[in-house]
Amino acid sequence: MKRILLVLVGCLPLVAYCQLQVADRVKQKAKQRAERHVDNAIDKSMDKAEEEISNEVKKQPSTDKDVSQPAQKNSQPAQAGGGGLKSYSRYDFIPGERIVFATDFTGDAIGELPVNWTTDNRGETVSVENRKGQWLRLFPNSRFASPAVQKLPENFTLEADILIAYNGGEGYVYPEVEIKLLDLLPGKERLNSYVINQDASNEVSLALAPGGTGSPIKVLLKSFAKGSSYFNNQPKELNAVIGKNGVSFHLAVWVQKERIRYWINQDKIFDIPQAVPSEARFNHIGFSVESSLYTDDQLGIYVTNLKVAEGTPDVRNKLITEGRMETNGILFDVASDWIKPESAGVLKEIASVLKSNPSLSIRIIGHTDTDGDAAANLELSKKRSAAVKNTLSTDFGIEPNRMQTDGLGETRPVSENKTSEGKAKNRRVEFVRL
Repeated sequence: MKRILLVLVGCLPLVAYCQLQVADRVKQKAKQRAERHVDNAIDKSMDKAEEEISNEVKKQPSTDKDVSQPAQKNSQPAQAGGGGLKSYSRYDFIPGERIVFATDFTGDAIGELPVNWTTDNRGETVSVENRKGQWLRLFPNSRFASPAVQKLPENFTLEADILIAYNGGEGYVYPEVEIKLLDLLPGKERLNSYVINQDASNEVSLALAPGGTGSPIKVLLKSFAKGSSYFNNQPKELNAVIGKNGVSFHLAVWVQKERIRYWINQDKIFDIPQAVPSEARFNHIGFSVESSLYTDDQLGIYVTNLKVAEGTPDVRNKLITEGRMETNGILFDVASDWIKPESAGVLKEIASVLKSNPSLSIRIIGHTDTDGDAAANLELSKKRSAAVKNTLSTDFGIEPNRMQTDGLGETRPVSENKTSEGKAKNRRVEFVRL
């Protein structure tokens, strides 16, 4: 009996410690939600005051056509890629050169959770009105984990397209959305344990805290090592608001050992030298959405075009020394030769090599996957290579006579076209020294 009592007494400090850890995270979350609720209340009060002032001004006869009106909040959604390549002139994100995971949820059944994804609640593959492709819809009070990715090295990149559409007007706090890099122990049991207990070995999370329709989104970064807080910064406002049609943006992440950088559209929002736990070896992508008093019809959180790639492309060495390079980092709209603005970092790097080597001439060759008609893909690949040439000339000042173009369609695959990763690898642009 004495031994049992001694064991129980010895366990008490451990139990107390675990309770304190949980309590700290609960207090931190409660504090953040309370601050957001106060911010929302202040915004609503200010909106009401501005509306009253505006109404008073409108009632008064104007004797001057230039009488100032109260500033109106921008209710138009920020568009992913809006503004073209010139608005991305300072964008320096370059995706990794070897794709290890990619999905756009094409082929997953509408209304079902994507194959091999895990959740503790609910998620669905959906199509979104006026948006291309298929998306994973994330429902409130849910955690999600991707299929296992190979243990990622110290240097890798992540990209995703995200759409948030909220239309609740009752004054409740909108749910926080987190995009996570996860280091989980292998096995389905550990995967299920994570979505239920949130017990990753290591975790880095970008949290998006919407302020409501017409208000800026706030963003913060936090990381955990073996269940304990490792890094946590202060929220900052994004140059994006949730309009009537929602807000969509391209997220890019670059990890280099303990350093991590984040871009949302053309803006670099974080560059933190020691936010990643030193022992982390990430192998899953995760998402979580807070619970909410709003109904599912009032909340829409969607994600697509996930891509993870490892390594850093050495554009200069490949073009000058090896005489050839390929990239999956020049992105196009589906079945189109329109270059997405998030391609700016790669194009800028190629232009830099060409400018510093004025005698260098290149052939630009487009490649596609096997989706669609072979003849159409061949023509599309030619148009895409021509679009790259035109962009390098028009936006980066490279002489057109130094560039030739060609397209090979789907005839030279570098991977099988049976998986999302394989198709993503085959959609590429090749540069060959002449």
